[in-house]
Amino acid sequence: MVTQQSLLINYNWHHAVNDQSKLNQVLKVVVKDESVVDKNTAFVEAIEADIIYSEVKSQAVMGHPPSIDGDLTLASFLQQLRHVNFQQQHDDQQTECPLLKLDFKSMIALQSSLTDIKNYLTHLPSCLHQRVWINADILPGPGEDMNDATAQKKMQPKFDAAEFLQVVTTELPETVLSIGWTTSLADVHAVYTDQMVDEMVECAKPYSAVTFPVRASCFMKSWGALQTLYQKNEKWTITLWWSRELSKEDFDLIYETLEKDVELRNRTYYDLCGFRNYLSECQ
Repeated sequence: MVTQQSLLINYNWHHAVNDQSKLNQVLKVVVKDESVVDKNTAFVEAIEADIIYSEVKSQAVMGHPPSIDGDLTLASFLQQLRHVNFQQQHDDQQTECPLLKLDFKSMIALQSSLTDIKNYLTHLPSCLHQRVWINADILPGPGEDMNDATAQKKMQPKFDAAEFLQVVTTELPETVLSIGWTTSLADVHAVYTDQMVDEMVECAKPYSAVTFPVRASCFMKSWGALQTLYQKNEKWTITLWWSRELSKEDFDLIYETLEKDVELRNRTYYDLCGFRNYLSECQ
């Protein structure tokens, strides 16, 4: 049975937890938050963090390009999360464990992180290993002029899609694949095309534990293509993300499209600035 607590819309996202200061803020958050929409609802904590490879430290650290180093190694980041009370399973409430989305920015960052991630997973019940997502942009996406070859070079991923999928599914087989497209700020409303979606479907076809990160500012204009991701596999989900707050009209369109349709309800995560406030105002 899907409980109110387990609804994907009730995940409280902490985005870009890429340094010790931001991690400290997250560690202070309790699962039962009195500011939630329904005070009987426990919002599940979800943490998104970026990982780069530090040549200085010769290991993976938290950070986002163009940064080349950071004050928090991935090993320390995972060790600190491992000791948080809400990490544990209580009374079979799997939602007590936060969802952890690790967004890798290069293959070397991923390769150098495998041992640390495996160590982290050993401290979780196996049924909770899918609370860890391994994310990368593996295909070119929207944002640049499709007819400009120079612009399109900027959109080429840092990963070989086949290599990324092989490494994750072999080395971390119980985690979730979070596979997306590169994006550009040149046009934040650019469209995800049918070709982009079809190429991603081919990559994801052998797997069921998959979520697709999609930039929310592009979502409605791209809905004709993106709905294929919901149709091809009933276990696949989409994670809408965007660091800027959308308008109420945009939130309305997204909510009406994805949460009013019984076939689509509870198949989308919302890592969106201002989305919790929007939900509270809708009550």
